[in-house]
Formats: sequence, structure tokens, C-alpha cells
Amino acid sequence: MAKIALAQFESIINDVGANKDKMVSMIRRAAIEKADIIVFPELFSTGYNLDLIGDGIYDMAEDSSGPVISAACAEAALAKIYVVAPVAYKDGGAIYNSAVVIDDRGRVVNVYHKNNLWDKEQKYFGYGGHDYRVYKTPFARFGVIICYDVDFPETSRALAKAGAQIIFVPAAWAVTHRSLWDIFLPARALENTVFIAGVNRTGTEGEEIYFGDSKVFDPTGTLAAKAGEWKEGLLVCDLDIKTIEKIREDFPYLRELRRDYP
Repeated sequence: MAKIALAQFESIINDVGANKDKMVSMIRRAAIEKADIIVFPELFSTGYNLDLIGDGIYDMAEDSSGPVISAACAEAALAKIYVVAPVAYKDGGAIYNSAVVIDDRGRVVNVYHKNNLWDKEQKYFGYGGHDYRVYKTPFARFGVIICYDVDFPETSRALAKAGAQIIFVPAAWAVTHRSLWDIFLPARALENTVFIAGVNRTGTEGEEIYFGDSKVFDPTGTLAAKAGEWKEGLLVCDLDIKTIEKIREDFPYLRELRRDYP
């Protein structure tokens, strides 16, 4: 059994310090709930609207020694919880829209750079290198993609083929494309027979409105849990990982996938 916590987060744009403090509070809440892992939304530490942030995103980007990731590592070690912290990440001379994966000993085990960049992201961020990593933990094998990545079936399929049982999708999904949130998440869950957990932002940044509605779909594409809409909160739920084997007997998509497909 895996207990996951999805942090439906309302970021304060351009205020890394305030967002860091709120992150710490939510990690501690997840620890009280005895969650195995907590996942935050896309670019939660800076805000998302690049029309408003502009070149300031370069100044707020950080590497693994930065203030947000350092605090997340300290809290992960203290609470013995995995943390997925999506931030603007400095790597060499570029910055990326990334998800930093931290284990329950407070160590950064990988940094996933978003592969499919949406709109203004292409101006500021570098593209990821198709590093679809699966993390083996005592509670489950999980992978991470970011927001627009989920629109492309190849991303989730790569993680499923590599053994993922849960795929987390941190997002800053605006209300203008809300209908797609309820199409892509269950579709990716069913076609790969995995749990999909979408972790969305809430709040308003200029003309961008984020509706929340973080949710989890089981390996049949059925809704398993959901957070509220339009408000911040922490969604904690148990996932019975053992059900995947039985579901894959009834829905053998991965087993019967033709090996001559690209």
C-alpha cells in the first residue's frame, strides 16, 4: 500500500521565500498523515505565469543547493518522506522546468527536466533529455512527468514500460484548457494500467486562473480520489499497488503491445 499526498498549492508569484515556508508546512502536514511521498505542482516556488515573471525566472532558478531544495531535503530527512519539488532549475548555463526528486533520507536522487515545453516555456527553459526515470521505493515504483508532458502518450508509456506503478503529473493547468485535464489523466492511467496522480495549482496569476481539482485515477482509468476546486489543500490517499497485477490480467495492454512498435 502506498500513501500519497498531493499538495494543491497556491503560489505567491515572485516570492520564493513565502512559497518555501508554505512547502515546509505542507510537508509537515503530510508527515503527520504518515504519507510516504508528497508531490508539489509545477513551478510552485516561483509562480508560473511567465508573462508576469519574465526574465526574473533566471534569478529565481536554483540548483540542488538552493533555498527551496535545501529546505525540502531537510524536511524529507526529518519526516522520512519522499518529496517531489518542481522548480525552475539551474543546470550548467541553462535553466529547466524541472521536478527534483528527494528520497526519505533527504538526498536528491534525480532531477527530471520537462520534455514537452508549453508556449512561453520555450523562450526561457531548455528541453529535457527524455530521462524517464523510475524510482524504486519500499511503497511503490513511481515516475514523474510535468504538465504538458501528459498530453503525449509516449511519456507515460515510457515510464510504464520501465516498470512504473504510479505516475505523478505536477501541473500548472489553467482553466482555459480544463476539459483536457479530465481526458488525458484517465486515458494515461488506463492505457498503461498504472495509477496516475495529477497535482494541480490553484489561484490566479494575471489572466491565468488555476482551478485545482488534483486527482488520482486507478489503473482502469476510474477516479480514485480528488481534491476540491479553486482552493488550496492537501489530498492524502492510499493506493493498493497490489491491484495492478490483477487489473493487467483483465486489461493486458502492456503485455500485448506489439514489440515492433516504435
